[in-house]
Amino acid sequence: MKNQLTILTLATAGLLAATSTLRAEDPVPPTPPVNPPAGVKEGEPGPGRSRRPGGQRGERLEMMKEKLGLSTEQVEKLKAIFAEDAEKIKAFREDSALTDEQKREKMRAFFQASMEKVKAVLTPDQAEKWKAEMEKRRGEWQKRRAEQDAK
Repeated sequence: MKNQLTILTLATAGLLAATSTLRAEDPVPPTPPVNPPAGVKEGEPGPGRSRRPGGQRGERLEMMKEKLGLSTEQVEKLKAIFAEDAEKIKAFREDSALTDEQKREKMRAFFQASMEKVKAVLTPDQAEKWKAEMEKRRGEWQKRRAEQDAK
């Protein structure tokens, strides 16, 4: 059980971290804003922008739509799941009553439940493709992590 939880957590982290790799494949790179908003330093994310590699949540959904061939109905269901998840993650991070270890444990359990909700929306074929993509991304994430640790 603990091993499955670890794999699921790493898979989720890999999916989030690897969307920056997909961004490199975009045919037209996004243009940076000419003048960043007041109070935002150059190179820092602006309002509504994520600090994590992979950018905003919508990019994850677009990647899944493209890679898995999601229907419009599936996209809407996943959008609702991801929005709910984002609020819960924010609440976990802001809960100062929890220790870091308690937060990690709650997040692991949360991600496992979230992955099950996502899997329930997918067809069996899509679920297999998604699992393979998650494993690929986890491997990429582990490789980058090992390279960073070696520095």
